[in-house]
Amino acid sequence: MAGGLCVRAASYLLTGPDSGTRGVIVVRLSALVCVHNQEAQLAECLRRLIFCDEIIVVADRCTDGSQDTARRHGALVIDGIFPLENHRRMAGVDACSGDWILEVEPDEVIQAALAWEVRAVLQMRRGGDWYELPIDNYLGDTLVRRGWTGALSARREPRLYKRGLKAWAPRRVNAAAVMSGQSGGALTGAIRRTLGQDLGGLVERLNRLTALHAEDIADGDRGASTAKGLANGFGTFLKGYLGRGGWREGSLGLLVASLSALYPVLSQMRAGQLSQVRALTLTQAAEVPQPTRLRQVGGR
Repeated sequence: MAGGLCVRAASYLLTGPDSGTRGVIVVRLSALVCVHNQEAQLAECLRRLIFCDEIIVVADRCTDGSQDTARRHGALVIDGIFPLENHRRMAGVDACSGDWILEVEPDEVIQAALAWEVRAVLQMRRGGDWYELPIDNYLGDTLVRRGWTGALSARREPRLYKRGLKAWAPRRVNAAAVMSGQSGGALTGAIRRTLGQDLGGLVERLNRLTALHAEDIADGDRGASTAKGLANGFGTFLKGYLGRGGWREGSLGLLVASLSALYPVLSQMRAGQLSQVRALTLTQAAEVPQPTRLRQVGGR
């Protein structure tokens, strides 16, 4: 869609007790998408956001065509290098001009029913300052409802909120959200998220996330601990497979719970390896002989 923000929808005019009979409240909705080399998924994600008044795309170190895809869909692109998740999300929030922000990941789509519900919330339910959105996690075309933990994908998250009410912990991945204001509860409609077309896609996701989490662990003060990873992994498996009903999903539920359990184990192991590499690099740098400084004799 060429020429400016063609995806803008008409803003909703809301009347309320505080606006008077002659006044109106204009509620604008901004969609925020953070992307890193996900051009193939981005187009469908953005196409489904036409009901928003503007789309902001934060392109973090993208080397594919993500920026061009975003601009073709009328999005404002923030291009840059953002080492931490909170950096890129806050850059996107700062660029949003809407009163409310809807966060969407590149591998997610907002279906028509949820789009209407979001707009209805902004129009009618003004008691909450932020709302959680359920997430339907798909592997290919198969919906896997149970067994998920926050490692691979959450079941619901605070994604719809008034501007300025959400902050994130300084992490590279899975940064915890800190919300201000009053919760309005959870919406009924769910975001559709595709975590991979097959098992290989889910394993690739696990590999990417553990690599990022390992860097966060290596940066911490406590250091890596394989024993801690194993303990957390066992607890994660029980939580996903038994506590969250992964067993009801059959073999897919067992797979999801097992991969979720591997997340803390692999993260701790990779963090230990990373710490060793960093320590070796520092040792080698300290052993490099410094160039001898010659004293100038005579002259000025």
